[in-house]
Amino acid sequence: MLVIQGDADRILPITATGLPTAKLIKGARQLIVKDGPHAITWTHAEEVNAGLLSFLGEKTGNLRKEVA
Repeated sequence: MLVIQGDADRILPITATGLPTAKLIKGARQLIVKDGPHAITWTHAEEVNAGLLSFLGEKTGNLRKEVA
């Protein structure tokens, strides 16, 4: 699981949501977007997309290794 959240989210503060969520899920990865507000997919789309692609690439790579 990948948890992505901005550290400037005032609607759902990262200390109350994103940080605890990542700790609760074994093996979860976390991407904290610096100065990211609540709507990081709009304001920081490049960072969010890069994080998603990196995460998905790692998962795809792992699956390929297991299948091979």
